[in-house]
Amino acid sequence: SYARILAHYPYIVLVVVLVVVGTCLVVSITSGGHLNFNDPLAGFEPRQTEISERMIAYNNLVNNAGSKVTLLPFIRQYNADIMDRIRIQTQKRNRKKERNRKKKIRPSKNSTFVEDIDEAFFCGVPDKIYARMVFKSVDGSSLFTIEHLQNLCHLENSWLHSQPDFNSNCIKSTRRKCCRTWSLGNYVALLSNKSHCMDLTQQDLDYVLVTLETCAAFYHNYTLGPNCDFSPESWYFASDSPIQQCSEIPQRCTQYNAVYHILHYLTDSSFANQPNKPLFLTYTMTFLPLAGSSVSLNLYNYIETLPRRFHSIQLVGAEFGIKRLLFEQCLLTDTIWLSIAGIVIFILMWLYSSSIFITVMTFLAMFWSLEVAYFLYMFVFEIKFFPYMNMVTVIIMIGIGADDMFIYCKVWMLAKSEKNIGTLEKIVSDTLRHATLSMLVTSLTTAAAFFSNCISNITAIQCFSIYAGTAILCNFVLTITWIPASIMAYEKWCNFCVCHSPDFYSGRLQVCYYICNIPYKLYYLIQNWSRLFFEKILPCLVIRFRYLWQILLGSLGICGIIVIFYYPKLKIPTSKKFQVFSSDHLLEKYDFELGDLFGFEKNKGDIPLLPITVIWGIHAIDNGDPLNPNERGTIVFDNSFDLTTEHAQIWILEFCQRLRRSSFYLKTPKIQLTNCFLENFVYQYMQQPCHVVTTDNTPCCNTTKFPYSKAIFNKCLARYIPALQKTPGLHYSFNSPGPRFSNGQICAFFIEFLSNEPYSQSYERLSEFYRKINQWVTEQMVQAPAEMRNGWLISDLGFYDLQKSLTTGTPLAMGVSLAVAAIVAFFTTLNVLITIYAILCIACIISVTVATLVLLGWELNILESVIITVAIGMSIDFTLHYGVAYRLSPDLDREMRVACSIGRMGSAVAMAAFTTFLAGALMMPSTVLAYQKFGIFLMLIISIGWVYSTFFFQSLLRSLGPQGGFGQFHWPSSDCCS
Repeated sequence: SYARILAHYPYIVLVVVLVVVGTCLVVSITSGGHLNFNDPLAGFEPRQTEISERMIAYNNLVNNAGSKVTLLPFIRQYNADIMDRIRIQTQKRNRKKERNRKKKIRPSKNSTFVEDIDEAFFCGVPDKIYARMVFKSVDGSSLFTIEHLQNLCHLENSWLHSQPDFNSNCIKSTRRKCCRTWSLGNYVALLSNKSHCMDLTQQDLDYVLVTLETCAAFYHNYTLGPNCDFSPESWYFASDSPIQQCSEIPQRCTQYNAVYHILHYLTDSSFANQPNKPLFLTYTMTFLPLAGSSVSLNLYNYIETLPRRFHSIQLVGAEFGIKRLLFEQCLLTDTIWLSIAGIVIFILMWLYSSSIFITVMTFLAMFWSLEVAYFLYMFVFEIKFFPYMNMVTVIIMIGIGADDMFIYCKVWMLAKSEKNIGTLEKIVSDTLRHATLSMLVTSLTTAAAFFSNCISNITAIQCFSIYAGTAILCNFVLTITWIPASIMAYEKWCNFCVCHSPDFYSGRLQVCYYICNIPYKLYYLIQNWSRLFFEKILPCLVIRFRYLWQILLGSLGICGIIVIFYYPKLKIPTSKKFQVFSSDHLLEKYDFELGDLFGFEKNKGDIPLLPITVIWGIHAIDNGDPLNPNERGTIVFDNSFDLTTEHAQIWILEFCQRLRRSSFYLKTPKIQLTNCFLENFVYQYMQQPCHVVTTDNTPCCNTTKFPYSKAIFNKCLARYIPALQKTPGLHYSFNSPGPRFSNGQICAFFIEFLSNEPYSQSYERLSEFYRKINQWVTEQMVQAPAEMRNGWLISDLGFYDLQKSLTTGTPLAMGVSLAVAAIVAFFTTLNVLITIYAILCIACIISVTVATLVLLGWELNILESVIITVAIGMSIDFTLHYGVAYRLSPDLDREMRVACSIGRMGSAVAMAAFTTFLAGALMMPSTVLAYQKFGIFLMLIISIGWVYSTFFFQSLLRSLGPQGGFGQFHWPSSDCCS
């Protein structure tokens, strides 16, 4: 039997496990490839939903996935003409870009200096391409004072000009010196005719302040623009903005366009925007003469090492264009906190087991669990995408791996301490019977909680759930093979007392004796105290105050339900922006709080409107790999589609007219050339004269009556599209609505109009928009000819699809996880009452935990969705440990059973809770938000889970628990472990 092999031949088990994990490790290293986390948003999108399939099919069409479609029907005939035209247009665009680059004096990829025309004050105008920082005053006063502005100037000299990376990568003038920063102090110096901002006086500041007060109204009514002071060769000319006539604006407002730059780029929107109130500047932005790209990474890392306060000002936000690059770097640097957590838990495990050998072997089991899970994930399941969220599994494994070791060691020590213990083989068998049951329960419920997330449509959640669940099961297998074999090897060959004897050490090595005995002394000291607490004090507290715990903790669970579903309520995500760092990180502060306070970061004009795009000729199918965001499949054509029939031509024009008359269409004064495509083709192109000078347009002229035959339709379309491409001011590309061709035939067609619905991140508004228009399009398709009946709608609904997937997938995953937990709890304890109380306890734990997260301001985003679902699996562990101990207790009385279960498992459960709590706490200083949030979750779920399982669950058992054999089922007898 297995118990016999472990008792007498543990080395066999160790060798077999080593061979298996060694093989997996070698294959993973040699063939697994390099982990790539340079895109933190990869996989954070739904797949296999109605909207996602439509969006992917549409993107495959406009991106020409697989090169299956063309813009022209006869690609060979027009190939040479197209290539010549593309070559000419490319040359023109390149020449125009070069002129704009010189005018705007922007940094180029191949040069770090620009022409300094007329010894310009600045090297061009502020722009989003540059790195930038946001400042505010320390005491909350207005920044528009001499003290604050001069401190900003002093900060530039201290932080920037003394930094080698800045000097080597900054944009330089012809004098080979770094250009000035576009800062408020430098602009005040410009308007005051001062050469440096350190030379400013209060008089200069008063003059500029009066100027800004006078000119602010012109900026806010949009009459003061970026090119009011027009001079194409000057540094202050914005080449990408139109030339303006600003004759009615005072000259002091337009000089150098400085006032516009100050109000639009350097000061927050509330500055100079409050009538009848003195100007108050809360935030100011400084643009650096440095491209916001990878070249600014070292400078940003240097700034992060400096104090954020500098005299009277403080740095509160930054944008360096390096968020993804920095994220990949932080994933590596934050592993130091994982290492610290591992070291601390290693020491605690050493103290608990009093064996460094068993502790090392347990940590090896944790590592091998992750490694074998990776092997299965990549080579057996053949999942090629490994999102950064999978790294969170390391935190989980550190906590859970230690938990299983504590349980097994505790049961092993109890089995050895019993009277009439019998042979070593019997001790191993008894330990396996109890410990394996407890660990199997917790492993199955936790793994089931992870695997239940596979129901989600979001790729990153599915991948994480598969990897984490697999790692949990691998850890369980190693816990019942590697750990027992290691303990037996330790008992047989390593557990000798020579290292505890002073006689073993020479006089100069006496210190080794004392160091070697430290864990043993601490172990016995802690053991005495823990025995007193868990066998006497804690059972007394649980039993004596059982009604208090039931009322208090039950009420908390009810309050949690109110917080989650009533007020303040668990909310779905309200922003498309995805946060990867902690909220106080400079880059996140800029993205989520500070950026939108400045005029240049806001959307120009009105809020963008949602498009209405209707597509025919391709199926809305995502035939790519749903577990790999880089594989999006290819175009799947609809063979029944045919736009060339007379019925189809008539119907598509009528469809466009009906759409224009609908309540959701944005009415525009004229027909766009490509919105419906056939409208301009039929009403304009096909109405041209048949003979113009020497050109014969027959049959594509006004003598041909609509609808057209297939031959004429195809022939004229082949002439119309090249003419359309030559139309001035029109860029006809794969993104343009119209027909697509394959093998000379029309294979797809789509139209696109703007709706009158502005884009919103409100789930309810987008849901109503999609429901209304999709229903309208579906009704129209029912009346369409057979060849046009398979059309479908798509719009800019990616964020809505994510919201919908989270709101529907999370409750479903929770339901599956809870159902699995209930099934496992019953088949483990085989007792109806214990199962009911366990599920009630889990419900309270989840309620209080999620309510706490809601009160902390969490929204139901992707990471939060995983956390809430996983909470079920992790909350049941301690409860089932107690439930199993209660059932296996030799006593018949409720009170004695409760006392026995706490006495036997209390210390192991508490130690497991403490180490998992520490694993979460030690992740709090990390920069990556996923690590930090999972750390918060671990601390909450473990602490709340321990309190409820120890006090609420046990008090329920004491009051209403089964006695004797009440409600107890039994498995058929088995000798598998004997």
